[in-house]
Amino acid sequence: MNSIGKTIQCLRKAKGVTQEKMAQQIGVSFQTISKWENDVTMPDILLLPVIADYFGVSIDELFQYKWNVMTSREKLVGFMLKNGIINLNVPDFATGKKLDYYVNTERFTTNMQLNAIGEEFAECLMENHVAFDAVVGLAYHGISFAAATAMALQNKYGCTTHFCCDRQEPDSRGRTICGYTPEDGDRIVIIDDVIRKGQSIDNRIARLRETANVKIAAIMVIADVKSDFAGRKRLEEKYHTKVYSLLTDEDIQSAMKKGARP
Repeated sequence: MNSIGKTIQCLRKAKGVTQEKMAQQIGVSFQTISKWENDVTMPDILLLPVIADYFGVSIDELFQYKWNVMTSREKLVGFMLKNGIINLNVPDFATGKKLDYYVNTERFTTNMQLNAIGEEFAECLMENHVAFDAVVGLAYHGISFAAATAMALQNKYGCTTHFCCDRQEPDSRGRTICGYTPEDGDRIVIIDDVIRKGQSIDNRIARLRETANVKIAAIMVIADVKSDFAGRKRLEEKYHTKVYSLLTDEDIQSAMKKGARP
């Protein structure tokens, strides 16, 4: 098991920040960070919550009580549980029955939370070698997630890309796109919150293609929760692309079995 200093070093490098940048953002000197990482000193106990929040992990995970037994997806579940984004044992508004969990993406309300999910999307794009020209957020939930992804691509990977979002209703000049206007042949990444039947995403892509004959490089969502897999497959076949989910029902159930809790 790594020391807390080596864990901080690992987390910092995964986040793609220098000791100087981390030090500036948490309010210490970069020499202090260096001493932690080289196991010369340990962080003051009052700084542990600050460090944990900075990396989007729990204090337990800083000490690696759970770090080595959970997959990256399960750790994302833990993060979302701790931040109230995944709620347990809630009623289904449609049926009134109890759900094991509910993914409430409206609870991404802080810059720290948005930064964390943007980095997850960016990492997924990089790991899967997706070639793209623009990141497009679907109104309304997908807008902030796509913006966070575009920023993470630049900050963590030095990747510059276009960003835009669609509009639910055209503006006074009839425009249906806000931000970059896609051009014919552009490879775009569609980002939204969750996928169920896929019909909404299909309709929105059709609207985007009224602006330009774009290619769908990928469709990305935070969670694929007990979705209609036939709908997902239709999207992949229709647009010759792949749907990427940061989390699936299996990931959430597995993390809870391993003890992930709010």
